Amino acid sequence: MKKRIAALLLSAVLVLSLTACGGKDSTKTADPKALADDMLKALAPQGETIEVTGDVAANYYEIGDAVKEYRIYLSTMYLAEEVAVFQAADAKDLDAIKAMCDKRITDLKDSFDGYLPEEYAVVEDNAQVLAGGDIVALVIGGKESVEAAKAVFDKALG
Repeated sequence: MKKRIAALLLSAVLVLSLTACGGKDSTKTADPKALADDMLKALAPQGETIEVTGDVAANYYEIGDAVKEYRIYLSTMYLAEEVAVFQAADAKDLDAIKAMCDKRITDLKDSFDGYLPEEYAVVEDNAQVLAGGDIVALVIGGKESVEAAKAVFDKALG
């Protein structure tokens, strides 16, 4: 009898705890523009970078309705240095944004292959797609620089 009562009480506590958490939105978020700025600063690129938007950004990323907001920094000097941060319009869009970043990595490797082998190696070895909450980011650069930018991402969304 005591075991049944204990089991019943535990079940009630479990149901109540699940109900209490149901109303909260646990999706972490960050301002994609501020996060991209902070990640770029941590990346400390060797060359000059520029922010790209609109049609220019569309030349590099297939930004569609899955993306609510974004900021993209590209190298202007044929260096494999890049920071792009995307906020998903909906949680179901995260995989599509990750795939978009993976395609960008493939495109960069194709553009450097046979032309700038050192930069190809940077993309191959150091490009990282990061995800947390409703944010997906792509960061490319030297190993230590990418780790520094990743630490900024993790701090913002960890």
